[in-house]
This record gives sequence, structure tokens and C-alpha cells, in this order.
Amino acid sequence: MSGLGDESDFLLSISISIKNKHPKEVKMAELRVKVTGIEFRNPVLTAAGPNVRNGEMMLKAFEGGAGGVVAKTVSVRPARDTRPTIRKTVCRGLVNCETWSELPFEAMLEEYRKVKDAGIPLIVSIGYTPKDMRQLGPIIEREVEPDAIEFSTHYSGRSVEPLVEVAKALRESVNLPIWMKISPNLPDIEELAVKASPFVDAFVAINSYGPVLDFDVETGEPILGSEYGQGWLSGQAILPIALRIVHQVTSVQAKPVIGVGGIERGKDAIKFFMVGASAVQICSAAIRYGHSIYGKVAKEIEKWLDEHGFSSVDEVRGLFKEKLKSRKKFDGIPVMHIEESKCTGCKLCVRACVHSALYMDGDVAKVIPENCIGCGYCQDMCNFGAMWLVER
Repeated sequence: MSGLGDESDFLLSISISIKNKHPKEVKMAELRVKVTGIEFRNPVLTAAGPNVRNGEMMLKAFEGGAGGVVAKTVSVRPARDTRPTIRKTVCRGLVNCETWSELPFEAMLEEYRKVKDAGIPLIVSIGYTPKDMRQLGPIIEREVEPDAIEFSTHYSGRSVEPLVEVAKALRESVNLPIWMKISPNLPDIEELAVKASPFVDAFVAINSYGPVLDFDVETGEPILGSEYGQGWLSGQAILPIALRIVHQVTSVQAKPVIGVGGIERGKDAIKFFMVGASAVQICSAAIRYGHSIYGKVAKEIEKWLDEHGFSSVDEVRGLFKEKLKSRKKFDGIPVMHIEESKCTGCKLCVRACVHSALYMDGDVAKVIPENCIGCGYCQDMCNFGAMWLVER
């Protein structure tokens, strides 16, 4: 799960208190979006990774419902990754020790053309140094004419200035829109966004997190083929990190941001739009569930927008920021309130309270105020909107 709650999280709060529209006529929400001048049929794109490592897989992703294709990252030299490279880990996450494409970039040119010839919006991902940008950028622009170039900062260091130099080098080398993909490991995301903004047309946040380590507890052996079994964490486990960084980047500069990290459902994508994202990308869920995940998420986005009375993604973009400004702040330590008429007596909240602040009075849960520390955790157990914090 995302770690931010589900039916009782801020999605429910926002949909009830900000909009709560119930149109008489049900109209299908508009899913088309335009980012850096590129029109996508829906806001769900592929993310650069093994899910789009060649032309055939890129075409299958589009057939599966993706609004556009971001290809697997290439560099001046092919990668040489030691197997195994992708395994499951905790919290519905994946760990991987893949780096970039194992195909020479020259071989990928023909793969890109297959996508371009099909009329599919194509973003080519490249890495990593200023020298690489100056070499690869013009070749990609001349030979492929993609709709944009995304560049990865994953292996370009952890300080701001070298990353800005990469952005500058690519900007000086191409006329295409440039998307900068941000690593979550950088110490000052906001400074990077502000300083890189003059040289890029959009940001992509985030790449996988790490290095991390997991292994087989029965054998004690590493599960990845890297130096000591280390890898990069992706999937649902990093969704809260990605949301935080998208919120940061959209708060300090005006260029669009494409959100990526842990998206498996339409509601996950909606959260990214609410913190300011203009579109989203998916990789790990495509590895887990196949190419149909893009269309599935797009349909769930449309369904959520329809059910909540929104006509487009634009209408929900940034709603979290509005809610953040208007949220109630408690003067002291609040206490949980239970609306008895809504309580179903399921006991989930009682079982979840480690402070023994809840008990059952017949078929209704009740609060022991002196035991309640106002943490709010029990509210996530209630699927019926019967619990919320109030002043003491």
C-alpha cells in the first residue's frame, strides 16, 4: 500500500470538502493532456526501464493503453548488468541492479523509429555526463526526431552543480523539449529544481531509491547479481517519497512535473495530480502485471474523475496544495471523536489502538480521552467515515 492511507486518506477529504460535485448528466472526463507541447491521449506514460527496452515492448505498451512512451535509458556505451537484475522485496516493491540499456545506442535508433513510424508520442531517455549529452543529444534529435529527450541524473552525482551542468550541456546541444529525471537521493531537491529550471522544459520525479539491500533469509544469499547484492528500490514502497518530491518541485518552480514511483491504481495517479503533477509514468507495475496496466490505470483515473464530478485532470491538479493551506491545525493534543450513528461495530479501530484508548460499548466503539494521544492511526481503520480528531 502507499503508506498514506486508502479510503480514509486525504483523497476522501479533498473529494468531499473541496468539490463534492454530483452533476445531473454523467460525462466522461477528458483524459488528454499536453505537456511541453506534446499531446498525449491520456496522462499515463511508460517510465524508462526494462518494460520498454526495445521497439516491440514500446509498441505493446501503447497497445496496452499508455498515453505515450518513454524509452529505456541509453548511454554512449552499452551497460553490462550481472544477473539476476530484478527481484521482489517488501511492501510490494521491487529491487533491481539494472543500469541502462545493454544495447548500443546505435542499435536503439531503429527501435525508436518503429515507435515514431506508428505515430506514438516518443520521449527518448539518455544519460549521463555533460559529454554524453553533447554526443547523444544531437544524434537522437537528428536521426529519430523524438517529441522530447529525458535525461537521467541517476549516476551523475549527488550535488547540485554537476547536475545543472548536465542540463546545460543538453540544452546547448538540442532544440527539443528536455525532461530532467530526478533521483530521490539528492540532498537538496528544491535547489536543484530552481537552478535547473532555466535549462529544462519539465521534471520527472522520481527515479528509484537506493542503494538498498535485501536477500534470501533461508539461504543468506543475495538475490541480486550486483557487487554485494545491493540494488534500487521501486514500486509501491517509494510512492510517499515520490509524492513528497513532486510536491516540492512543483512548489518552487513553474515547469511541469511528471510523477513516477509506485503507481498501480488510478487513485495513486490522482494523488500525483493533486500534489501538482501534469502526467505520470509507470515501470514497476508493468513489470509485475504486464502492459495492460497503463490502460487499467487510465480507465481508473477516468472513473474516479467521473465519480467525483471532475471534467479533467487539470481540475484536480494542485488540490492537495489548496487543502494544505486551509487544513485545521490543533492548538494542543486533539482527541479522537467517534460518530456513533456511523459506527458499524467492526472493532478494527479498537484492535489497532496500542494505547488502549478505544473500547466497545455494545455495538459501538468509544474513546477513553485520557488514553488517547491524538495520533490519528485508528481513523485509517474506519471505512465508514465515523472517526475524526477534534479539540479536547
